[in-house]
Amino acid sequence: MLKEINYKLNKNIIKCLIFCGVIFTNHNVFSEAKYYESDSTIELISETYSIQPGDNFMLGMKFKLAKDWHTYWENPGDAGEGATIDWILPKGLEASSILWPGPERIPVEPLMTFGYNDEVVLLTKISSSKDIEFPINIEAKVGWFTCKDICIPQEGIVAIQITEGLFIPSSNREEINNYLETVPSDFNQEYRIEKLDDSFFLQTDIKDGEHFDDVYFFPKEYGLTSYAEEQIYEKNQNSFILEIKASEADLNFSKFEGVIEASNKEGKSYYQISFPLTADLPKNEQGILLLIVFAFLGGLILNIMPCVFPILSIKILRFMEHGKNSSSQAYKFGLFYTLGVILSFLLIALLLILLKSSGENIGWGFQLQYPLVISILFYLFVALGFMFMSNLVFGSQMGQLSSIAQVKNESLESFLTGILAVVVASPCTAPFMGSAIGFALLQPSGNSFLIFLSLGLGFALPYLVLSVKPSLLSFLPKPGAWMETFKQFMAFPMWASALWLLWVLSGQVDSNTVLLVLVGGLVISLSLWILEKNTSPQKWIRWLVRFVVLILVLASISIIPTEYSTKDTQDEIVYSEEILDEYREAKELIFLNFTADWCITCKVNERVALSSKKVNELMSKRNIFYLEADWTRKDGVIAKKLEQFGRTGVPLYVLYPSEGEPIILPEILTEDILLRYLNELS
Repeated sequence: MLKEINYKLNKNIIKCLIFCGVIFTNHNVFSEAKYYESDSTIELISETYSIQPGDNFMLGMKFKLAKDWHTYWENPGDAGEGATIDWILPKGLEASSILWPGPERIPVEPLMTFGYNDEVVLLTKISSSKDIEFPINIEAKVGWFTCKDICIPQEGIVAIQITEGLFIPSSNREEINNYLETVPSDFNQEYRIEKLDDSFFLQTDIKDGEHFDDVYFFPKEYGLTSYAEEQIYEKNQNSFILEIKASEADLNFSKFEGVIEASNKEGKSYYQISFPLTADLPKNEQGILLLIVFAFLGGLILNIMPCVFPILSIKILRFMEHGKNSSSQAYKFGLFYTLGVILSFLLIALLLILLKSSGENIGWGFQLQYPLVISILFYLFVALGFMFMSNLVFGSQMGQLSSIAQVKNESLESFLTGILAVVVASPCTAPFMGSAIGFALLQPSGNSFLIFLSLGLGFALPYLVLSVKPSLLSFLPKPGAWMETFKQFMAFPMWASALWLLWVLSGQVDSNTVLLVLVGGLVISLSLWILEKNTSPQKWIRWLVRFVVLILVLASISIIPTEYSTKDTQDEIVYSEEILDEYREAKELIFLNFTADWCITCKVNERVALSSKKVNELMSKRNIFYLEADWTRKDGVIAKKLEQFGRTGVPLYVLYPSEGEPIILPEILTEDILLRYLNELS
């Protein structure tokens, strides 16, 4: 009996040793290849765990998600964010960019996202050099999102070890190869993209009438197509057409790039396509001529836009003055004005082309993306308005840049006024201009210059015609006191433009900086007023005053913002515990919205419920204080608050009654659900 017990005991010990041996020789168990998070895990797998120096091999980041949860493709669609992998590699190893398997459509009405349900393996090719040292330790820091009704940002680190030896396929190789087959390959058929009205049309021939059952296009870049719109697949005898709605966002793309999913009874295949949107355009001379005409009409109409018309009107008044004395003088001044306008437009074309070639995404009005430029334009518009309003500073020289520089040469004055008119026009756009300039930036440089030249000619034409035919001035009202009144009235469009610029600036910098720029505008006005009063008979006094004015102007320029700063407006309050406590103590009704830009459910709820007119009216009527906790960026305070409600992700909607416990609302909101909760809030 005792002998039998000893035999069983020894047998179990041997089993235990074998089991331990298995554990310590199995990489998946021994290594830190797997990382666990709420509702998902990631695992770093390799097609082999031993290589020779100089070998290449494939790594896979395997995401396993809880049932009905998903993560995102490189372009997540209307919301979300694709995974990121930061590799920590020893010397001698290089990692490729992520090879994304073909994505799935994940509709969340009324939006559309692109990603992967339940499980996916993102692949990376690793290349090794000849002088690499073993063993190789590979580590990856991974960030990803898991989403269902709520979204949770996750982050983890995984690692594996590769030893020196023969390339022996691992048990994961088949799975890696399966996903590798779904990574989009080149589309080996002739195809073309055309854009008509608000849709792209993908057209391609097919061989032997072998049609796909369905085709869908996933854009690579945000803003190329409208994700939620249905794509129309139409088969012809030996070709097919896919109609794809373009995005309403007016972004400038040089390529139509993305992945098409083609499905038939054998399954799905993914192909990457990239088509230059300008490929056929240079050959379309008719299209270029039409756009040159558009540019000319756009320049012509630009003259009557609110920010330009005051300058033109003042020049017409000057014409009337010249016309009284000499028609040849008016002709000469008209030519110099035209020269200033055209040279300015050509310089702008050159600048835009240079910036475009350096990779900048620019267009007409791109300068308004910079607080520095907006502030300078604001000063300019304030100064012009002041000059229009005042009779004493420049008298009949009003509106002339030469007056600012104390230029006496009237030809040079006309030339500089042409430059000034273009500078003032730069924030404006007119009908026909947008398409012409957008097209010009996609063209070879020669065509771009032609389009901008046409724009300048259209802009200068009214003044040029008046200079050639001064007799046309007879159709205008006779000179008189009304001219001064008209000139002063023109100050108001200038100041209106200045106010608009300030509003644009307020979207880029905080309220304190906006106030500083306002003060700068005030100082500029004060400087002009001092110049107006600078009529001392003593020359040295006049120069001293000018020096003081120069100091004031430089001081105004020195406070101009050069960088963006945190937006801080009255209707957007940054969440904090102190604000929440303050309103709770005041027994206010509070609606607390935990949201994030990458949260698809949040965006859907905002569109279908939170932006509802009835909801907003009810919140206003009941004096419900709206507080938003934006978790787009990491925020420990918000994360801690979510934990207090037992949540790890957004959205989360909480209603606070004047007294008592807060009420947690459902993750999915409709207008009716939200109205019911708001009505019941006491």
